Amino acid sequence: MKKRIIYFITKSYWGGAAKYIIDLASGLDRNSFEIVIAAGGRGALYEKAAGLKLDYIEIPHFERRVTLLGDILSFFEVLKILWQTKPDIIHVNSSKAGGVCGLAGFIFKFLNFKPLMIFTVHGWAFHEARPKWQLFLIRLASKITCFFYDRVICITTFDYNSALRYKIAGQKKLVLIHNGLDNLDLKFLKKSEAQQKLFGGERELVVGTIGEWVRNKGWDILLEAMPPLFEKYHGLILALVAGGEGPEQERIAHERIKIIENLPGAASHLKAFDVFIFPSRKEGLPYALLEASLAELPIIATAVGGNFDIVESDKTGVLIPPENPEILQRTLDKFLQNLKRVKKLGQAARRKVESEFSLSKMRLETHKLYAS
Repeated sequence: MKKRIIYFITKSYWGGAAKYIIDLASGLDRNSFEIVIAAGGRGALYEKAAGLKLDYIEIPHFERRVTLLGDILSFFEVLKILWQTKPDIIHVNSSKAGGVCGLAGFIFKFLNFKPLMIFTVHGWAFHEARPKWQLFLIRLASKITCFFYDRVICITTFDYNSALRYKIAGQKKLVLIHNGLDNLDLKFLKKSEAQQKLFGGERELVVGTIGEWVRNKGWDILLEAMPPLFEKYHGLILALVAGGEGPEQERIAHERIKIIENLPGAASHLKAFDVFIFPSRKEGLPYALLEASLAELPIIATAVGGNFDIVESDKTGVLIPPENPEILQRTLDKFLQNLKRVKKLGQAARRKVESEFSLSKMRLETHKLYAS
């Protein structure tokens, strides 16, 4: 008999958590599993699910920000979905979905169902820059959330150690499984071709990043660091490949800042960049850094979350403090002055990712949990 597994995520935007779900779901044996994905909205995740012929259920009131009425409504929507689908495995992603689906799944168990409940942490929310009282409440909420689940997957060493340090969950419940990529499936366009598609022609010097228009990505820090470099390097442009829409777009007006929105196959264009910047305030284990490593790009990233797992400073890139445009500016300046030397960092980064972050390993370790 087939097992039914349902994946929950707050929004259907295409980001790291959404890719994680698709990577896991697409690796399951359809003869052994019935697969359902449930999320707020019908964005890129819905389209990916449809392309793979996976069942998709929209949760109308799921959204990232906390709203009492919306959260109550989404709780009953999730409970209804569980009653209708009667899953054997519930695999939840993102902090907001973790709490709502955890409580709904806990009550579902009292209705004489016994699903295996798994929660994947894509970066603890209590690592964000917030007042101490808010961080205390978020840690408490995280601890309550983890209580509902049988296993809690941390995708970074940083988050795994944080969960132990703050006693968010016990060691028997926690498991560390890194994200993974199949480098054979990732084909990069040549530099000239990628620049032609992004900018309409070749460019002398390109610094770029890929991500969502959210504060945690730290793009405002990057924008603050760039003006002096634009003055020093007259052929320099900054490319922001955005996976969604955000308020910053309307405020940015600079001839050497190129905004590319909702680019299909964004990672395949990475070789258009000479340097990859990742100025996040908070991270899980970012696919963008894994992809930039496979593209052999010199990387400057902030010392947060899963960036530590991927970037070894001065070996496979350089780690800098978050929230510091001055250090970002100086570090990028050094990179631009020594592009031939820093290219060796990109080559080392590819070797590291190929050996330590494979998709097959991620699937194998996660699918073992489904069988437990």
